[in-house]
Amino acid sequence: MSETVKVGLLVSSNGTYQDMGRSTLAGLRNAITEINEDPAFEFTIVPEEQDPRGELNAYAGCLDRLIESGAKHIFGTTTSASRKEIIPDLERANRMLWYSCPYEGYECSENVLYLGGCPNQNLLPLMQHAIANFGARACLVGSNYVWGWESNRIAREIVETAAGEVITEKYYRFGDTGFDTLIETIIRDRPGFVLNNLVGQSSYHFLRQLSAACLKKGIRIPVLSCNFTESELPRIQGADSIRLLSCGAFFESVAPSFVAKQSALHGRQPFSHYYTAAYISMHLFATARQRVGHDDPEAIADALYRMEYQSLLGDIKIAEHNNHLSLPSFIAEAKGNRFELVLVESGSIAADPYLVQSNFDVFRTLTARSNQGNFLRLVK
Repeated sequence: MSETVKVGLLVSSNGTYQDMGRSTLAGLRNAITEINEDPAFEFTIVPEEQDPRGELNAYAGCLDRLIESGAKHIFGTTTSASRKEIIPDLERANRMLWYSCPYEGYECSENVLYLGGCPNQNLLPLMQHAIANFGARACLVGSNYVWGWESNRIAREIVETAAGEVITEKYYRFGDTGFDTLIETIIRDRPGFVLNNLVGQSSYHFLRQLSAACLKKGIRIPVLSCNFTESELPRIQGADSIRLLSCGAFFESVAPSFVAKQSALHGRQPFSHYYTAAYISMHLFATARQRVGHDDPEAIADALYRMEYQSLLGDIKIAEHNNHLSLPSFIAEAKGNRFELVLVESGSIAADPYLVQSNFDVFRTLTARSNQGNFLRLVK
């Protein structure tokens, strides 16, 4: 009988950002199924699941239960607030968190593997594309926590570097659904683009309301995101009077063959960046566990640093000096129920979570059309 390896899945599959969580959980579960059916692995992964339901104060208790179950490796959390909430407990108990969602950077813990992308891998390429094509007059909106604050702080610095203007910057609590005042400002002042760092239900309400307001005025305004994926597109169906652009390490149009194979194995579902990053993280763990022969977190991390892994995202590697994963970067635009690729960055981008090596000079060379919005008028 093969050895069993316990892992913890700490994912909110209910609550305000449940669509992201459910996509993450599907990637983890399906990867475990594949690993357990693969005779190349000399062990069986046994998952223990905990659902904090999007409640920040529930994460610590859920983590305690996973630790008590014997899990040394924890996969999940969606928001930066939930990740930060449990880092002290991870460090105290010497457990490893495999965090596969995009985040705002400016963090490095020996007990966290950052696998979902940081600003130099998604926000900077997206802002460069936006300013070059839509001008440098921006509206910044976000959920009222570290993801929104830091992402918008970086975006403001970029806009100002490009001699542009931030016409407004607003923050909302999780679950807020009223955006009338903000949308009135957007329609009146006509920014070149809106950077949307809202999360979950708030984001869906904002996008639908903004689209309805644009429809009345006969315009289309670009809305940018680094965390909106196929798993959430059904929530905004019909919001066709905005141009929704997202940047991330994966969209279904990047690898149709992977989507077809996964659909055949596990059923049709959105294969978002949340899905693929979680899926890859579990396969990375299994490969390292096979090489090491046990699941000690330090030994697993050491094996990862010395290993290049061939994945659907190409050759990827975790950097020993910051525990971040090198990733490709794609910009895509929502078209109905799918994202179509707009721009592909060549090769993988090494993570620069503190933006100490990132070159901001490119933004100084962009033409900052700060006195003119670039939005399309609908022809009826």
